[in-house]
Amino acid sequence: MKLDLIPFQLRFKQPFKIAHGVRETTDVVYVKLTHENLTAWGEATLPPYLPETQKSVIEFLSSLDITGFKVPFNPTQIFHEIDSQYAGNYAAKAALDMAFWHLKSQLEGTPVTALLGIQAAKLPLCTYTLGVSGFDEMRKKIDEADELGFELFKIKLTGGNDLEVIENFRKITHKRFAIDVNQGWKSLTEAQQKLRAILHFEPVFIEQPFPVRLGYFMPELMGEFQIPFYADESCQKLTDLDDLVDCFDGVNIKLMKCGGITPALDMVEKASDLGMSVLIGCMSESSVGCTAAANLVALADYADLDGPYLNVNDPFSGMTVERGRIKQNPLLLKIPF
Repeated sequence: MKLDLIPFQLRFKQPFKIAHGVRETTDVVYVKLTHENLTAWGEATLPPYLPETQKSVIEFLSSLDITGFKVPFNPTQIFHEIDSQYAGNYAAKAALDMAFWHLKSQLEGTPVTALLGIQAAKLPLCTYTLGVSGFDEMRKKIDEADELGFELFKIKLTGGNDLEVIENFRKITHKRFAIDVNQGWKSLTEAQQKLRAILHFEPVFIEQPFPVRLGYFMPELMGEFQIPFYADESCQKLTDLDDLVDCFDGVNIKLMKCGGITPALDMVEKASDLGMSVLIGCMSESSVGCTAAANLVALADYADLDGPYLNVNDPFSGMTVERGRIKQNPLLLKIPF
Protein backbone atom coordinates (compact mmCIF):
# COMPACT_ATOMS: atom_id res chain seq x y z
CA MET A 1 0.00 0.00 0.00
CA LYS A 2 1.08 3.55 -0.71
CA LEU A 3 -0.05 6.69 1.10
CA ASP A 4 -0.04 10.15 -0.52
CA LEU A 5 -1.03 13.33 1.33
CA ILE A 6 -2.49 16.25 -0.62
CA PRO A 7 -3.09 19.64 1.05
CA PHE A 8 -6.01 21.58 -0.40
CA GLN A 9 -8.23 24.55 0.46
CA LEU A 10 -11.99 24.42 0.10
CA ARG A 11 -13.76 27.69 -0.67
CA PHE A 12 -17.25 28.52 0.53
CA LYS A 13 -19.79 29.87 -1.94
CA GLN A 14 -20.56 32.61 0.60
CA PRO A 15 -18.65 33.73 3.72
CA PHE A 16 -19.57 31.30 6.51
CA LYS A 17 -20.35 33.06 9.79
CA ILE A 18 -21.07 31.28 13.08
CA ALA A 19 -20.50 32.10 16.75
CA HIS A 20 -16.85 31.02 16.41
CA GLY A 21 -16.22 33.67 13.74
CA VAL A 22 -16.41 34.03 9.97
CA ARG A 23 -14.34 32.31 7.30
CA GLU A 24 -14.30 31.96 3.53
CA THR A 25 -12.12 28.85 3.25
CA THR A 26 -11.37 25.59 5.05
CA ASP A 27 -7.99 23.85 4.95
CA VAL A 28 -8.07 20.11 4.25
CA VAL A 29 -5.63 17.29 3.67
CA TYR A 30 -6.69 14.49 1.34
CA VAL A 31 -5.37 11.01 1.98
CA LYS A 32 -4.82 8.93 -1.16
CA LEU A 33 -4.39 5.23 -0.35
CA THR A 34 -3.41 3.02 -3.28
CA HIS A 35 -3.10 -0.74 -3.53
CA GLU A 36 -2.34 -2.35 -6.88
CA ASN A 37 -4.89 -0.78 -9.27
CA LEU A 38 -7.23 0.53 -6.58
CA THR A 39 -7.36 4.06 -5.13
CA ALA A 40 -9.15 5.03 -1.93
CA TRP A 41 -9.64 8.46 -0.39
CA GLY A 42 -9.91 10.06 3.03
CA GLU A 43 -10.20 13.67 4.20
CA ALA A 44 -8.99 15.63 7.20
CA THR A 45 -11.03 18.84 7.37
CA LEU A 46 -9.50 21.55 9.53
CA PRO A 47 -11.64 24.56 10.50
CA PRO A 48 -9.57 27.08 12.48
CA TYR A 49 -11.20 26.26 15.83
CA LEU A 50 -9.75 22.73 15.75
CA PRO A 51 -6.22 22.20 17.12
CA GLU A 52 -5.00 20.36 14.02
CA THR A 53 -3.47 22.00 10.94
CA GLN A 54 -2.36 20.81 7.53
CA LYS A 55 1.18 20.70 8.88
CA SER A 56 0.26 18.59 11.92
CA VAL A 57 -1.87 16.19 9.86
CA ILE A 58 0.86 15.66 7.28
CA GLU A 59 3.51 15.20 9.96
CA PHE A 60 1.39 12.71 11.90
CA LEU A 61 0.33 10.59 8.93
CA SER A 62 3.83 10.69 7.44
CA SER A 63 5.20 9.25 10.67
CA LEU A 64 2.99 6.15 10.43
CA ASP A 65 4.31 2.97 8.85
CA ILE A 66 1.37 1.42 6.98
CA THR A 67 3.47 -1.25 5.28
CA GLY A 68 2.61 -3.65 8.07
CA PHE A 69 -1.09 -3.62 7.13
CA LYS A 70 -1.58 -6.36 4.56
CA VAL A 71 -4.61 -7.43 2.54
CA PRO A 72 -6.99 -8.64 3.88
CA PHE A 73 -7.10 -6.03 6.65
CA ASN A 74 -9.61 -4.90 9.26
CA PRO A 75 -10.10 -1.08 9.38
CA THR A 76 -11.52 -1.32 12.91
CA GLN A 77 -8.43 -3.11 14.14
CA ILE A 78 -6.14 -0.64 12.35
CA PHE A 79 -7.91 2.34 13.93
CA HIS A 80 -7.70 0.95 17.46
CA GLU A 81 -4.06 -0.01 17.02
CA ILE A 82 -3.13 3.52 15.93
CA ASP A 83 -5.43 5.21 18.44
CA SER A 84 -3.96 3.22 21.33
CA GLN A 85 -0.44 4.36 20.43
CA TYR A 86 -1.07 8.03 19.58
CA ALA A 87 -3.30 10.54 21.37
CA GLY A 88 -5.28 13.24 19.62
CA ASN A 89 -4.86 13.84 15.87
CA TYR A 90 -8.52 12.91 15.36
CA ALA A 91 -8.99 14.58 11.97
CA ALA A 92 -5.84 12.86 10.69
CA LYS A 93 -7.04 9.53 12.06
CA ALA A 94 -10.44 10.11 10.47
CA ALA A 95 -8.90 10.64 7.04
CA LEU A 96 -6.90 7.43 7.30
CA ASP A 97 -9.82 5.44 8.72
CA MET A 98 -12.20 6.43 5.95
CA ALA A 99 -9.55 5.65 3.32
CA PHE A 100 -9.10 2.13 4.72
CA TRP A 101 -12.88 1.57 4.70
CA HIS A 102 -13.07 2.90 1.14
CA LEU A 103 -10.28 0.55 0.06
CA LYS A 104 -11.81 -2.47 1.82
CA SER A 105 -15.13 -1.73 0.11
CA GLN A 106 -13.45 -1.84 -3.29
CA LEU A 107 -11.42 -4.97 -2.49
CA GLU A 108 -14.51 -6.89 -1.40
CA GLY A 109 -16.97 -5.34 -3.86
CA THR A 110 -19.24 -4.52 -0.92
CA PRO A 111 -20.65 -1.13 0.18
CA VAL A 112 -19.22 0.25 3.41
CA THR A 113 -22.68 0.18 4.97
CA ALA A 114 -22.83 -3.60 4.44
CA LEU A 115 -19.31 -4.02 5.82
CA LEU A 116 -20.50 -2.16 8.93
CA GLY A 117 -23.57 -4.35 9.25
CA ILE A 118 -25.95 -1.44 8.66
CA GLN A 119 -29.31 -2.39 7.14
CA ALA A 120 -30.96 -0.31 4.45
CA ALA A 121 -33.62 1.98 5.86
CA LYS A 122 -35.44 5.20 5.19
CA LEU A 123 -32.76 7.82 5.64
CA PRO A 124 -33.26 10.90 7.83
CA LEU A 125 -33.68 14.46 6.65
CA CYS A 126 -30.47 16.36 5.97
CA THR A 127 -30.14 19.96 7.06
CA TYR A 128 -28.94 22.84 4.91
CA THR A 129 -26.88 25.22 7.03
CA LEU A 130 -27.54 28.94 6.98
CA GLY A 131 -24.58 30.86 8.35
CA VAL A 132 -25.38 34.20 9.94
CA SER A 133 -26.48 36.58 7.18
CA GLY A 134 -28.71 39.49 6.37
CA PHE A 135 -32.17 39.19 4.85
CA ASP A 136 -31.20 39.37 1.17
CA GLU A 137 -28.29 36.96 1.56
CA MET A 138 -30.47 34.55 3.51
CA ARG A 139 -33.12 34.62 0.80
CA LYS A 140 -30.51 33.78 -1.83
CA LYS A 141 -29.24 30.83 0.21
CA ILE A 142 -32.74 29.52 0.87
CA ASP A 143 -33.67 29.79 -2.81
CA GLU A 144 -30.58 27.77 -3.72
CA ALA A 145 -31.34 25.15 -1.05
CA ASP A 146 -34.92 24.88 -2.32
CA GLU A 147 -33.65 24.22 -5.84
CA LEU A 148 -31.37 21.50 -4.47
CA GLY A 149 -34.29 19.80 -2.75
CA PHE A 150 -33.52 20.48 0.93
CA GLU A 151 -36.50 20.34 3.28
CA LEU A 152 -34.85 21.17 6.63
CA PHE A 153 -32.60 24.11 7.53
CA LYS A 154 -30.09 24.62 10.31
CA ILE A 155 -29.88 28.28 11.34
CA LYS A 156 -26.68 29.47 12.96
CA LEU A 157 -27.06 31.93 15.83
CA THR A 158 -24.35 33.93 17.59
CA GLY A 159 -26.03 35.42 20.66
CA GLY A 160 -26.51 38.74 18.87
CA ASN A 161 -29.64 39.56 16.87
CA ASP A 162 -30.91 35.99 17.17
CA LEU A 163 -34.63 36.73 17.13
CA GLU A 164 -34.28 38.94 14.06
CA VAL A 165 -32.48 36.10 12.25
CA ILE A 166 -35.34 33.69 12.99
CA GLU A 167 -37.96 36.26 12.02
CA ASN A 168 -36.19 36.87 8.70
CA PHE A 169 -36.09 33.15 8.02
CA ARG A 170 -39.81 32.78 8.68
CA LYS A 171 -40.60 35.73 6.37
CA ILE A 172 -38.83 33.90 3.56
CA THR A 173 -39.97 30.29 4.05
CA HIS A 174 -42.25 28.11 6.15
CA LYS A 175 -39.99 25.07 5.94
CA ARG A 176 -38.83 23.34 9.11
CA PHE A 177 -35.63 24.47 10.82
CA ALA A 178 -33.27 23.67 13.67
CA ILE A 179 -31.06 26.09 15.59
CA ASP A 180 -27.31 25.79 16.18
CA VAL A 181 -25.97 28.28 18.70
CA ASN A 182 -22.34 26.99 18.62
CA GLN A 183 -21.88 27.94 22.31
CA GLY A 184 -23.12 31.47 21.62
CA TRP A 185 -25.35 31.96 24.69
CA LYS A 186 -23.29 32.93 27.72
CA SER A 187 -25.74 32.63 30.60
CA LEU A 188 -28.82 30.70 31.67
CA THR A 189 -30.86 33.90 31.71
CA GLU A 190 -29.90 34.72 28.12
CA ALA A 191 -30.82 31.22 26.95
CA GLN A 192 -34.18 31.34 28.74
CA GLN A 193 -35.06 34.73 27.25
CA LYS A 194 -34.01 33.69 23.74
CA LEU A 195 -35.89 30.40 23.87
CA ARG A 196 -39.10 31.96 25.15
CA ALA A 197 -39.10 34.15 22.05
CA ILE A 198 -37.78 31.63 19.55
CA LEU A 199 -39.86 28.56 20.45
CA HIS A 200 -42.92 30.38 19.13
CA PHE A 201 -41.49 29.60 15.66
CA GLU A 202 -41.32 25.85 16.44
CA PRO A 203 -37.72 24.83 15.75
CA VAL A 204 -37.07 21.07 15.47
CA PHE A 205 -34.15 21.06 17.93
CA ILE A 206 -31.56 23.32 19.58
CA GLU A 207 -27.86 22.52 19.26
CA GLN A 208 -25.14 23.46 21.76
CA PRO A 209 -26.65 26.51 23.49
CA PHE A 210 -23.78 27.10 25.95
CA PRO A 211 -20.00 27.01 25.98
CA VAL A 212 -18.76 23.61 27.11
CA ARG A 213 -17.68 25.05 30.47
CA LEU A 214 -21.30 26.10 31.20
CA GLY A 215 -22.78 22.68 30.53
CA TYR A 216 -24.11 22.52 34.09
CA PHE A 217 -26.93 24.87 32.97
CA MET A 218 -28.33 22.22 30.62
CA PRO A 219 -30.43 20.12 33.05
CA GLU A 220 -32.35 23.21 34.15
CA LEU A 221 -32.85 24.31 30.55
CA MET A 222 -34.09 20.85 29.58
CA GLY A 223 -36.49 20.85 32.49
CA GLU A 224 -38.03 24.17 31.48
CA PHE A 225 -38.29 23.79 27.70
CA GLN A 226 -39.82 20.80 25.93
CA ILE A 227 -37.63 20.68 22.84
CA PRO A 228 -34.72 18.33 22.02
CA PHE A 229 -31.26 19.68 22.83
CA TYR A 230 -28.25 18.29 20.97
CA ALA A 231 -24.60 18.43 22.07
CA ASP A 232 -21.91 19.31 19.54
CA GLU A 233 -18.80 20.87 21.04
CA SER A 234 -19.62 19.11 24.33
CA CYS A 235 -19.50 15.74 22.57
CA GLN A 236 -16.16 14.91 21.02
CA LYS A 237 -15.61 11.18 21.54
CA LEU A 238 -17.07 7.98 22.97
CA THR A 239 -16.03 8.62 26.57
CA ASP A 240 -18.03 11.89 26.65
CA LEU A 241 -21.41 10.22 26.25
CA ASP A 242 -21.99 8.97 29.78
CA ASP A 243 -21.52 12.50 31.14
CA LEU A 244 -24.00 13.98 28.65
CA VAL A 245 -26.99 11.68 29.07
CA ASP A 246 -28.62 13.94 31.70
CA CYS A 247 -27.64 17.16 29.93
CA PHE A 248 -28.73 16.61 26.33
CA ASP A 249 -31.35 14.63 24.42
CA GLY A 250 -29.03 13.91 21.51
CA VAL A 251 -25.50 14.25 20.16
CA ASN A 252 -23.93 15.54 16.96
CA ILE A 253 -21.34 12.94 15.92
CA LYS A 254 -18.67 14.07 13.46
CA LEU A 255 -15.87 11.99 11.98
CA MET A 256 -13.38 14.84 12.40
CA LYS A 257 -14.08 15.06 16.14
CA CYS A 258 -13.91 11.37 17.01
CA GLY A 259 -11.43 9.93 14.49
CA GLY A 260 -13.42 8.38 11.66
CA ILE A 261 -16.10 5.90 10.70
CA THR A 262 -14.89 3.28 13.19
CA PRO A 263 -15.24 5.32 16.41
CA ALA A 264 -18.32 7.15 15.07
CA LEU A 265 -20.14 3.82 14.75
CA ASP A 266 -19.21 3.01 18.36
CA MET A 267 -20.61 6.39 19.41
CA VAL A 268 -23.86 5.87 17.51
CA GLU A 269 -24.38 2.50 19.18
CA LYS A 270 -23.52 3.87 22.63
CA ALA A 271 -25.85 6.85 22.20
CA SER A 272 -28.64 4.49 21.21
CA ASP A 273 -28.00 2.36 24.29
CA LEU A 274 -28.28 5.50 26.43
CA GLY A 275 -31.55 6.51 24.79
CA MET A 276 -30.03 9.54 23.08
CA SER A 277 -30.85 10.76 19.57
CA VAL A 278 -28.14 11.03 16.93
CA LEU A 279 -27.24 13.66 14.36
CA ILE A 280 -24.47 12.74 11.91
CA GLY A 281 -22.69 16.01 11.17
CA CYS A 282 -19.73 17.45 9.33
CA MET A 283 -17.14 20.23 9.47
CA SER A 284 -18.11 21.47 5.99
CA GLU A 285 -16.15 18.62 4.43
CA SER A 286 -16.07 17.99 0.72
CA SER A 287 -17.71 14.93 -0.82
CA VAL A 288 -14.99 12.64 0.55
CA GLY A 289 -15.70 13.24 4.23
CA CYS A 290 -19.45 13.63 3.83
CA THR A 291 -19.80 10.48 1.71
CA ALA A 292 -17.87 8.58 4.38
CA ALA A 293 -20.14 9.93 7.13
CA ALA A 294 -23.22 9.17 5.04
CA ASN A 295 -22.56 5.46 5.61
CA LEU A 296 -23.90 5.98 9.15
CA VAL A 297 -27.02 8.06 8.52
CA ALA A 298 -29.37 5.06 8.39
CA LEU A 299 -28.72 4.81 12.15
CA ALA A 300 -29.34 8.50 12.82
CA ASP A 301 -32.33 10.73 13.50
CA TYR A 302 -30.94 13.61 11.44
CA ALA A 303 -28.05 14.28 9.09
CA ASP A 304 -26.08 17.49 8.59
CA LEU A 305 -23.88 16.59 5.62
CA ASP A 306 -24.34 19.64 3.42
CA GLY A 307 -20.62 20.42 3.02
CA PRO A 308 -20.50 19.53 -0.69
CA TYR A 309 -23.32 22.01 -1.33
CA LEU A 310 -21.68 24.85 0.61
CA ASN A 311 -18.29 24.64 -1.14
CA VAL A 312 -17.59 25.97 -4.61
CA ASN A 313 -14.51 23.88 -5.49
CA ASP A 314 -15.21 20.34 -4.26
CA PRO A 315 -12.70 18.14 -6.16
CA PHE A 316 -14.92 15.07 -5.77
CA SER A 317 -18.52 14.00 -6.22
CA GLY A 318 -20.27 11.53 -3.98
CA MET A 319 -23.30 11.62 -1.72
CA THR A 320 -26.23 13.78 -2.80
CA VAL A 321 -29.46 14.99 -1.26
CA GLU A 322 -32.71 14.10 -2.97
CA ARG A 323 -36.09 15.23 -1.60
CA GLY A 324 -34.31 16.35 1.53
CA ARG A 325 -32.62 13.02 2.29
CA ILE A 326 -29.13 11.62 1.78
CA LYS A 327 -28.53 9.39 -1.23
CA GLN A 328 -25.32 7.37 -1.24
CA ASN A 329 -23.41 7.58 -4.54
CA PRO A 330 -20.01 6.30 -5.68
CA LEU A 331 -17.12 8.59 -4.83
CA LEU A 332 -15.55 10.04 -7.97
CA LEU A 333 -12.62 12.38 -8.53
CA LYS A 334 -13.70 15.34 -10.66
CA ILE A 335 -10.35 17.03 -11.24
CA PRO A 336 -6.81 15.65 -11.04
CA PHE A 337 -4.48 16.95 -8.35
